This record gives sequence, C-alpha cells and structure tokens, in this order.
Amino acid sequence: MRQKPGKAQGNKSLSNALASKKKVSKNQVVFFDYRDERKLKRFINDQGKIIPRRITGLSAKEQSLLTHSIKWARFLAIIPYVADEYK
Repeated sequence: MRQKPGKAQGNKSLSNALASKKKVSKNQVVFFDYRDERKLKRFINDQGKIIPRRITGLSAKEQSLLTHSIKWARFLAIIPYVADEYK
C-alpha cells in the first residue's frame, strides 16, 4: 500500500512538536510522595491543573501514581486545588 506524500511528513512534525514540550527526562527514578510539595508543583500548571501525560513524558502507570499523589496532597491541604489568582 502506498502512502500519501504529505501524510508521513505531518506525523513527523507533530511528534517533533510534542517532543519539544516534554518537561521530564526519562532517566529519573519515578516515585511521587504526596508530602513532597516542591516535586508535585512541577506537574501542576499556573491554574492548578495537572499537566497531561503527553507533555510530562511519563508512562501511564507513572502518571496514575502522580495524579493519585496530587489528589491526596490536595485533600490533605498540602497543595491548593486552585491557584490564588483564580479564586
């Protein structure tokens, strides 16, 4: 089956654009502790939302652990649910 000439080029440019946005390197040991406020704040944007997996570069399991840790830290009032500017 023959590919269209523009099809492969479009996918390649999309993957390059997403790769440039990744914030976490893959060589780190991934352990998210809900008490480590500084580490968790790296994965929250200025509005207080959790940064998605396609940007953080984490695996599905790692992103799940991160999300659980952030939600637990919010529940215990270690980190806020919403940033101060948006209250």
